[in-house]
Amino acid sequence: MKEMQIYFDRGVVHPGHPPVIMMGQMKAETKALKAGTILTLADGVYSAVGSSGAPAAVLLEDVEAHTKVVTAEIIRHGMVVRSRLLDHSTAAEKLAEDALVNKLSATGLYPVQGGWTDSNFR
Repeated sequence: MKEMQIYFDRGVVHPGHPPVIMMGQMKAETKALKAGTILTLADGVYSAVGSSGAPAAVLLEDVEAHTKVVTAEIIRHGMVVRSRLLDHSTAAEKLAEDALVNKLSATGLYPVQGGWTDSNFR
């Protein structure tokens, strides 16, 4: 596993609570997904979820369009930075709407307003 700081530096994970980060199988997608995309889980694979779906995780790395199932880093539990959360369930990526973000806490993901690192305390 990579050093935890890399996840905080990407701006999606907030270091205020120990995160549960793992590798997840990503459904084949004809579009690229960016870090911060909110994901749903069905049949053991993750895919982008829209405001009417049930979120299960947040993508932690950019994933290029792919024709086969690929593995990517995801967060399943912890604090995530609200302004970095994306909805990519349609053709166009957009910031996740409140209706979707508000469902995250039921999965153990807690959106917060901003991030900080050790550099804030030097």
